[in-house]
Parts: sequence; structure tokens; C-alpha cells
Amino acid sequence: FDVTTGMQIAKLTAADAAQLDQFGVSVAISGTTAIVGANGDDDNGTDSGSAYLFDTTTGTQIAKLTAGDGAGDDRFGVSVGISGTTAIVGAFRDDDNGSSSGSAYLFDTTTGNQLFKLTASDAVTQDNFGFSVGISGTTAIVGAFRDDDNGSNSGSAYLFEIGRAHV
Repeated sequence: FDVTTGMQIAKLTAADAAQLDQFGVSVAISGTTAIVGANGDDDNGTDSGSAYLFDTTTGTQIAKLTAGDGAGDDRFGVSVGISGTTAIVGAFRDDDNGSSSGSAYLFDTTTGNQLFKLTASDAVTQDNFGFSVGISGTTAIVGAFRDDDNGSNSGSAYLFEIGRAHV
């Protein structure tokens, strides 16, 4: 939508849209690039998830993002963020550090290439790290609403300096 006039500019849809993909479960925009999550997409297994980049001036799909190590039920795309030429995508059911410990991925929006995979330093089963994400400049934030540091499901948020993140 044009924020001055309120007029709809475009309706964004995935070029490979399929039933139950949940395209639009999460959205973010920076400049003329938008990112849209589809955590029910099945490219890397049932509900592995994906995210799509769009040019907001034309409504054209620029790229489709998937996790380099994506697997069924990861739910990649449940949360998305974008700042400049860097996008972040959450996968709260990724299992690297136990079932549904979660992760988040950083991408270069100009190439669509995955830059880094983020996980919590104290990740454990069912933390759901990546359920929410945000990014501004070189700082990313990732939520883990079921982390238990201050009691059952008390939750945590993790800050990352992107230049210091590791794959």
C-alpha cells in the first residue's frame, strides 16, 4: 500500500504457490524490498518452510529463500525481518540442539545467498528459538519464547552482531 494515499500498489503471491504453504504468515519491508514467509512450504520436506523476496516497486518476485540444511517441520519462514540488504528468517522447529530448539538464518537480499545460521548459545529442546526475529543495521534479535532460564517457558531474546556471527 502507498502510505500517502492508502492505495494498493500490488498483491504479492508466490510464483510456486501451493495449498497450505501459509504464504504471508510473516512479512517485513526495507526500502524497495519485501520479504514474505511461508512456513508451510514443502521444498525440503513437509512444512520445512521458505521465504520470498519481492521488489515492491514492481511486485516482482526476486528470489525464493530456503534453509541450506532445511528439513521437514522446521517451519522456516515463521518469522522474517529485513534491513538494507540483509534478511533474517526464523525456523523455530529446527532440531540442531534438540527437538524444536530452533534457529534463524541470515541472507544477502541482493544474491539470495545464505550468509549465516544463528542458534542460541544455550539452546535446548523446545526453546523455539526463531519464533520471532528482527534486524536493524548489523544487529539481529531472535526470540525463544519457550526458553526456561527464569522458569518454565519464561522466554528469552538473543542479540547478535552480524559481523561476528558464525555459520
